[in-house]
Amino acid sequence: MKQTGAWLVLGAVAMFAAAPVAAEDVSDFGPSVDTSSRRLNPAKYPSQAIEACVDGTAIVLVDVDKFGEFNKATIERSAGQAYFDEAALEAAKHWRYKPAIENGQPAPGRIRIPVDFPVYEGCWASVKVDVEARPDSASMKANPPKWPAAVKDDKLRGKVVLLIQIDRDGGRKNLKVGVSSGHGDIDDAAMLAALQWFYRPAVLDGKPVASVLHWPVFYGQKTPPPYR
Repeated sequence: MKQTGAWLVLGAVAMFAAAPVAAEDVSDFGPSVDTSSRRLNPAKYPSQAIEACVDGTAIVLVDVDKFGEFNKATIERSAGQAYFDEAALEAAKHWRYKPAIENGQPAPGRIRIPVDFPVYEGCWASVKVDVEARPDSASMKANPPKWPAAVKDDKLRGKVVLLIQIDRDGGRKNLKVGVSSGHGDIDDAAMLAALQWFYRPAVLDGKPVASVLHWPVFYGQKTPPPYR
């Protein structure tokens, strides 16, 4: 009897081992936006933003039906300006979509889509001024760039040229790399430092004006060449 019982147990184990395991259906996936239609129908940059030289990113939630047809779009996170949000919602109406797939069948779903509105390129154009804007020397000294270790270890040297939009009151509006060092971490270090600086505005006809400052930030040099 003991031997028979042992064979029964082994037989049961073998049966369980041979039984197929139900695998998760990996064919299921959520809805998506057609990239070509989005590229051909970009969100229109609002004229108000061109005048204000501002940027923003809206997060749009788009509901599509089981046929991939647009149902509705709502703003999950505002870009900070109503005209950006409205432009993002309008663009979403003109894109094509693909439905979700559940259990191998098309199904309705929701897509989360970030819509970027970068600063209008014309806002980076230089204007003629009598005195250029510049960073406050004390704030520069208090907040120098924290260069990555590779600058010292690999004896790297060069410069990053930053483009900085300065308001007439000296406030910094936007910042980007105009001429890269060729190293992303070095560019980032220069930008992070510039975000902490204070600025003096440009002057035209004796009055402060908004302008774009082209500012070189040197790295890997004990005594950087003069900025001006």
